[in-house]
Amino acid sequence: MPVSTDRDRLRRLCAAALILQLGAACGRAQRSSPDDGAGAAPPPDAAAPPPDAGATATSSPDAGSSPSGTWPTPAADTPVGDEIAPVYPKAEGAPDPLAARLCEALHALPARRKAACCGGGAGFHAGAECARALSFALRAKAVTVSTDAVGRCVEAMARSLEGCDWVAPLAAPVPPACEGIVRGALGEGARCRSSLECADGLRCDGAGPTDAGICRAPRAAGPCGLSVDALAAVTRQTRYAEAHPECRGRCAGRACADGVPPGGRCEAHADCGRGGRCVDARCSDAPLPAVGAACLGGLCAPGARCVDGRCAAPRAEGEPCVRDGECRAACVRPAGRAGGAGGVCGMRCAAP
Repeated sequence: MPVSTDRDRLRRLCAAALILQLGAACGRAQRSSPDDGAGAAPPPDAAAPPPDAGATATSSPDAGSSPSGTWPTPAADTPVGDEIAPVYPKAEGAPDPLAARLCEALHALPARRKAACCGGGAGFHAGAECARALSFALRAKAVTVSTDAVGRCVEAMARSLEGCDWVAPLAAPVPPACEGIVRGALGEGARCRSSLECADGLRCDGAGPTDAGICRAPRAAGPCGLSVDALAAVTRQTRYAEAHPECRGRCAGRACADGVPPGGRCEAHADCGRGGRCVDARCSDAPLPAVGAACLGGLCAPGARCVDGRCAAPRAEGEPCVRDGECRAACVRPAGRAGGAGGVCGMRCAAP
């Protein structure tokens, strides 16, 4: 098999591992040509810094005092030879205190609470990877995070995890208070590792789990939706694309295209561009309806669910249900019963 094919396969495998927060295991992976014999020794961990890396990276102004420990300068944007490394390089020393607090709430807290409800240990979670990547971005002054915003997120996460009726096989949803709190500090044309590092309205073009990019304005045409944002994934910023869009219009079929204006014909919500929804085959820019109102194309405001055509609050533990979507976590039925009436809302520790 050609060397390039083997190399591309290894890059894909390592990128997948990084997305699953196993980037540290891939950080030193290296593929050498069969003609190289035993292969050369791996390159040093510390890559050459970019041209603007002369200043020492520090935490954001309101991120508290910097803990002791050495943090490397940003790694080179292009891997050397066949080396595959995470876009946020390995760091030494303690994480930034504010980053550690936020990531503990986003990852470790729900893992502990779920373990307390279901029994057993907390298991694997991405808290350490979150703290490592966010600390690097803070110390490089690529992002800012305010102490007040982190405090609100921590409190909202704790409230959302009370009791056990939220427990489901998938990760607990992130409260609205935790969205949009990682703010970019880099302007257009700056080197970046995540779109979260770019100012609002810009995205990190070319960035991925193992590649850096450049902060650029949304494009009118060209590829889109081809990679995962490493920092957004670990900090659970699920709505970051609203502030950092890839396309001026919409991303359709992995390519940027014009968005359909309100009133235009559509087949899916994505056809209508940012903030639009496809309702009865027509794009609409109406706000999402609250509890009690009719659903808008199957959608409701945050915190509500579309049940039988109307927006409803998720049912609490013990309330009757027919389907999972009616409950905070799951519609639980006696063993052997697959569907229909007779279910009650409750927790589900593992997939059925």
